[in-house]
Amino acid sequence: MSVSSVVTRFALLIPFLAAPLSAGAALTLAEAERIALERAPWYQHHRTNVSAAAERVEYEGRLPDPQLTLGFVNVPTTSYDLRSEDMTMTNVGVRQQFPPGDTLKLRSRRAQQELTREEARLEMERRNLLRQVRQMWLELYYLDRSLKLLDDSRIVQARLAEDAAARYRAAAAGQPEMLQARQTQARLDERIVLLRAQRAKTRAQLARWIGETADQPLPEGLPALAPVPAEFAVERHPETLAARAGIESARAEVEIARQEYKPGFMVDVAWGLRRARLDGSERSDLFSALVTMDLPIFRAKRQDRRLAEKQTLETAARYEAEDKRRELEAGYRAARAERDALVQRVEIFEQHLLPDAEREASLTVAGFARDQSERRQARLKALETRLELTRLRVDLARSQADLLYLTGEEQP
Repeated sequence: MSVSSVVTRFALLIPFLAAPLSAGAALTLAEAERIALERAPWYQHHRTNVSAAAERVEYEGRLPDPQLTLGFVNVPTTSYDLRSEDMTMTNVGVRQQFPPGDTLKLRSRRAQQELTREEARLEMERRNLLRQVRQMWLELYYLDRSLKLLDDSRIVQARLAEDAAARYRAAAAGQPEMLQARQTQARLDERIVLLRAQRAKTRAQLARWIGETADQPLPEGLPALAPVPAEFAVERHPETLAARAGIESARAEVEIARQEYKPGFMVDVAWGLRRARLDGSERSDLFSALVTMDLPIFRAKRQDRRLAEKQTLETAARYEAEDKRRELEAGYRAARAERDALVQRVEIFEQHLLPDAEREASLTVAGFARDQSERRQARLKALETRLELTRLRVDLARSQADLLYLTGEEQP
């Protein structure tokens, strides 16, 4: 087979996208996202946290359960006779404790803020899960497409190496040409091994979220993600909402600490049942009611310290919220700048670099190259350009996934 015919076949491999890897069902990005949201254990963990926080709201504002008191009172120790003394009785009572001030209402408010924070965290984890699945899926897509391009190029290069060896044996070409062809093939082989290892690693990372479904082949085309909003509303980001709920929860803790300056109290209501006398005459039963109150008199040692602690924690929550706001805004600006640059680079590659590289490779087929080395370099340059454009297109999609984590997207 002549070099010209081999190179002509290689020129037919120039189109950017490769054929499907398998005739089986393809794992689309949308399907991977759906499976991850249904099966990812970490996301389910946060969903159960929301359910637990909702249950906490139901009981935090309730009074503690009443207590039943039951026993014998004023039993003589000489005879232990329950009828010999007038004050001996069977005592049955109920005790109810009441926390100080508005503690119950404030506990309910705190629980509601904790529920709000858990709901915001759930949304944050949903976005984060989608971002990670998209990043892994897109990286796997890049590796699949790159391996297809390299495999196709290796087939052509193997034939060229065989042709160079045959030409060398026929004394039609020198040994350097044969060695260069073999080295080019070996470098392609090494690169394919590297990318296959990276693909296996990326597939394993994706399997963390979607299980064995990650072993399915990917579709041919690069999916289109949801458009990114023009503006970034940092106040509506779930991390900001979670931080704001944390501030409100800390504020409720401060108010609960203030309530401890007020006395809590406990009410006891009891009924004393007395037995009949030894002569058979009846004794009247006795009723008692007691109120027990706290005496918050050691404020400097307890209440003041607790209030100072909660006020400090509220201040810390405010600093944390401000730091998170700045982090999100900085992340958005950086992601937007990266995406804008990638858009421009993809445009340059599509309009100039790739067409020029393909045209240069085509000219070598037509015989305008001076030697085999020049033809080989032109073909490798076209291959590298296609690989780099693949990388840029995937990086552009990944940067869009980062932006969607920050800005959010409309849910179906």
